[in-house]
Amino acid sequence: AASYTCVAKNEEGYSARSDLEVSVMEKPSIMPISFGEGAVNEGESRQIICAVIKGDEPISITWSLQGEDLTPGPDLTTTQLGTRTSLLMISSVSYRHSGTYNCKARNNAGEASSTAVLKVNVPPRWTVEPTDKQFAQGSDAKVDC
Repeated sequence: AASYTCVAKNEEGYSARSDLEVSVMEKPSIMPISFGEGAVNEGESRQIICAVIKGDEPISITWSLQGEDLTPGPDLTTTQLGTRTSLLMISSVSYRHSGTYNCKARNNAGEASSTAVLKVNVPPRWTVEPTDKQFAQGSDAKVDC
């Protein structure tokens, strides 16, 4: 921070004086986030840490998934750890948790973000379960699968 004095004078000889302090803030910088290599199996747990390594406080940290603000629920929580770190925990991963996660840190000087992709392996499921069908010989046939 630096101190300055501002003086204004007019032609009549009147003057006004004011002191001010100027400080330069540093915008946040984030360590890269990652869920690790490869896909996660459905039902496993995962956690990821967003740590601000530079930047002046106060700093706010927010999470998003596919560009939408993350809404905590029974199987997904975010926890602020001190003033510079946030923990995202998924207790039981499912297909709806797959996608691109973004951690954004913001202060009065600017913002920084880091992204990580979570891929989830899920067992195959029928969209329409096939059933036995009968068709006349020579006719067109359609079977859902």
